[in-house]
Amino acid sequence: MIAGLHFALLPQVPFMTSRYPAPPARRLRVYAFDPQTASRLGSVDYAYATISLPWEQAWEDKLQPGPVNEYVEVIDVDPASGQFYDPVDLNNSYLLAQDGLTPSEGNPQFHQQMVFAVAMKIIRIFERALGRKVIWAPHWNRQRREYEPVDKLRIYPHALREANAYYSMEKRALLFGYFRSTNASAGASWIFTALSHDIVAHETTHAVLDGLHRRYAEATSVDSLAFHEAFADIVALMSHFTLSEAVSAHIQQKGGSLDEASLLSGLAEQFARGTVGRESLRQYVGHKPEPELLAVTTECHDRGAILVAAVFDAFLTIYKARTDDLLRIGNVTRGDGKRLNTDLVARLTREAVKSADHVLRMCIRALDYLPPVDVRFGEFLRAIITADNDLVPDDPHNYRIAFAEAFRARGILVEDCLSMSPDNLLWESPEQMFGKNPLEIDDLDDIDLDLEAHYTRAKILESSESNRARVWEWLSTPDPDNVSVDLDWERALGLYFMFREKTPRSIFSSDGYPSVEVHSVRTTRRAGPDGQDLRQLVIEVTQRRRAYFDPGEQDKADVGKGPPAKEHDFIFRGGATLIIDLRDSKLRYAIRKCVDDDERLDEQRKLLSNPEGFGFTYQPESGEREPFAMIHRGH
Repeated sequence: MIAGLHFALLPQVPFMTSRYPAPPARRLRVYAFDPQTASRLGSVDYAYATISLPWEQAWEDKLQPGPVNEYVEVIDVDPASGQFYDPVDLNNSYLLAQDGLTPSEGNPQFHQQMVFAVAMKIIRIFERALGRKVIWAPHWNRQRREYEPVDKLRIYPHALREANAYYSMEKRALLFGYFRSTNASAGASWIFTALSHDIVAHETTHAVLDGLHRRYAEATSVDSLAFHEAFADIVALMSHFTLSEAVSAHIQQKGGSLDEASLLSGLAEQFARGTVGRESLRQYVGHKPEPELLAVTTECHDRGAILVAAVFDAFLTIYKARTDDLLRIGNVTRGDGKRLNTDLVARLTREAVKSADHVLRMCIRALDYLPPVDVRFGEFLRAIITADNDLVPDDPHNYRIAFAEAFRARGILVEDCLSMSPDNLLWESPEQMFGKNPLEIDDLDDIDLDLEAHYTRAKILESSESNRARVWEWLSTPDPDNVSVDLDWERALGLYFMFREKTPRSIFSSDGYPSVEVHSVRTTRRAGPDGQDLRQLVIEVTQRRRAYFDPGEQDKADVGKGPPAKEHDFIFRGGATLIIDLRDSKLRYAIRKCVDDDERLDEQRKLLSNPEGFGFTYQPESGEREPFAMIHRGH
């Protein structure tokens, strides 16, 4: 009676319904590093991690068995054994109650859970830093001669019976291998790359980076070859510091120091032990900076390791600066081996996690500030400094100085800059480069500037494609009343819209006009630490030019006198990234690579003439990546 009276007196609200509030997150267990860490007493306490992913709120996002969501599709086919493993259903009530399946080397369904959870974790890291949803690189349809959007990245946990894992640009898929190891130090007879947190993070980053800059996989320079591998390592390495239990254990063991070799500073330990017998595939602590090393290193993985080491050096500098006062308060000498106070370890751990998160976001944000083709290490530094300066004008902790010093110590210098000070490393504005800003305020009238307001990725992709067509029309339609406008844009982009006296005739054309391609039109919205709201439109435009190994053939094609002996030997590209501030519709930067830069063309010619000397295999273009989706259709 009392209970009935109690409910009768309550306001009439629909609290007794069949629909309960959705949980804020989906939690999934994974190996923090790889299965080997779970079989050693020294690391078992931090061998596992739980990844927290946002709960799918809309029906379009609903997680299906596989797992399959709006980003990825896990397909567990094992061609070597002819097996098709049943897909894991992460919505099963038993699995929801225990944060997914228990980590297990012998359970294929856990392998599916592992690759899904880590891949989604990396995707969320990118989205948080970029201020927009991740979109995969479109697929080139050779029959229809156009790009087709890729809705989901496919992930195959058991695709190969070999010691390998890679991102397939042709399939738009992650392919993970497994193999039998005869090395006892690997701790297992069979090693699955799908169970290595580092390898899954590394390969997912390749896929995300390909969606952002689809031409970065092309062999254009020694730096461009190394950048893809280096950036994937940066993300995998800095992701270690999201594992607070492992960070805390290391800080306690090493007296607050992070600059000693450990699981945190190396990559893919079990894979390395099972293949080459080393403690890690790549180790980024313990190698003293050698400024001269970069100039003599051409193999792409070795050269990329120098860039990763520079980023990790910057992180260590930032971490030390943020924790020196804590150690002084605790009267502790860093790295002296004494056991630290538990509260001090907790504070040092928070600072390490925060520093790594900030460094990783600085690196990811820089991707929007890079040219669309032929990226160089020095340009990456400029992009890091400029992107951070735009979002956080004040740099009280001297993060930007830490990056500049770390790159300089590793021999990564920047061409055309007076010095390596952060203010000199900023990209120039159009006014500084050309004396004027070519963008008119009404040039953006037909563009959807609020892409992220669309909830689903499918709608964002549809709107992005529409924007791409509109920007192409805007850039390639001349102004009959003001011819100088076209010249201004040609100079800003380093491209050509019309064939003039000095225009290389080797540029691909359609209907008598140079062809241009708009790669992407992306909007971003980023929040700074002091409440800054930075909204930008990022546009990538490129142009192709026929290139030849024989300089005589090149001159003949450029002048356009008589047909060349053959169509071309390789493709040379120019292009520009336009960054427009949507707060005032002003063009902030035009980060360009000129299509008529013969010095850069000669570098690419030398690289492709001797690919073995640079650690890669050159295959003439297959056509899979040749763009014709937005060719110039005439005026």
